[in-house]
Amino acid sequence: MKLNRRRILASVFRGAGLMVTGVAGFEAPLANAAALARVESQKKVFIDPATEYQVTRWTEDTADSHLPIDPNRALSSNDSQLLYACNRGGTWQPYLLDLKRGTSQQTGASRDLHPHSLAMLRDGKDVVFLDGSAFVRNEIRRGRMRELYRSPEGWRSTGHLLLAQDDRMAAVMERRGAVTRIVFVDPSSGKSREVMRTESGDLMPLGFHQRFGLLLLNTQHMPSLVGVPNAPALPNFPKGEVLQARWDRSGRILMYLIRTRDKGVERCQLMEYDLDAGSHRLIANTTKFATFSANADASVFVGASSSKAQPLLLLLLRVTRREFSLMEHQSSAPASVNPFFSNDSQTLYFESDRLGKSSVYSVNIRGLVEKT
Repeated sequence: MKLNRRRILASVFRGAGLMVTGVAGFEAPLANAAALARVESQKKVFIDPATEYQVTRWTEDTADSHLPIDPNRALSSNDSQLLYACNRGGTWQPYLLDLKRGTSQQTGASRDLHPHSLAMLRDGKDVVFLDGSAFVRNEIRRGRMRELYRSPEGWRSTGHLLLAQDDRMAAVMERRGAVTRIVFVDPSSGKSREVMRTESGDLMPLGFHQRFGLLLLNTQHMPSLVGVPNAPALPNFPKGEVLQARWDRSGRILMYLIRTRDKGVERCQLMEYDLDAGSHRLIANTTKFATFSANADASVFVGASSSKAQPLLLLLLRVTRREFSLMEHQSSAPASVNPFFSNDSQTLYFESDRLGKSSVYSVNIRGLVEKT
């Protein structure tokens, strides 16, 4: 029987229960269920002493766990499973948390997972992430992993991956020396194309809208759109540093967090830019938000304060412009708290290293926020 390299590798790694990486476009079945770690519930419920709200810690305090960066999807559509990365076994691996039972199931075998690159597809069946320099699709229900794209020789992945809202394209960032480039990858076929190359310094991807392109933050903390023909040109933003930006559900409103300093006084504001009207509007002043997210209809926001005296997780209502303290996040890096709403807006998820290791937490907000 004639054997080629792909068949030989497949037979070797199938026996070991791993997927081959390094062969672009290659796919191989994962091992049987016993080969992937199943973790018993690590759930701990406690009352926050500052606010007396009930908080749940979902992952252990002996390993680090990270959530997908917002706006990458972390929750299944019915809010029953939560995607996260954890190094509990010594290496970073992707896990799905069963939010009813509290148990976690490793979904794939990664060699060099970038823990913040995880993203769940809308159907909840598949996950994409960066494994070293490879773009991988983890087909959970089919029990296989597919390497769809690999950075060419000389280029290395920065670990940034953003999935477009419609799942039809993903943006990855690569670097070679002082040069940074953006590549769009089709999560189904693996087809790729370079859309931008620059030597102007570090860039931070903020969001990916299928109609308007990739939203990038430059070294001057100003956003721009790239990668889509005839993408709208963003106007000059108010004076200050844009820290974060999010599209609303319609895709016509860009919400952003901006920090200004005047005579030694720092101020953080939530603003929005209307693409149709071409105008900026104030949503609300904030208590030193370092990061934010909005619920489904953008009527309520959650933010993590960078105040050292009051490291709080806060709800902000658009209609009243008032903030409500939920708990102390106590994170050493408030920008990494990464809070976001469940699909029905009844639960907030976030991460914090308040116990030394970064863990996944949630707080129930039923009765505070209307269901969406």
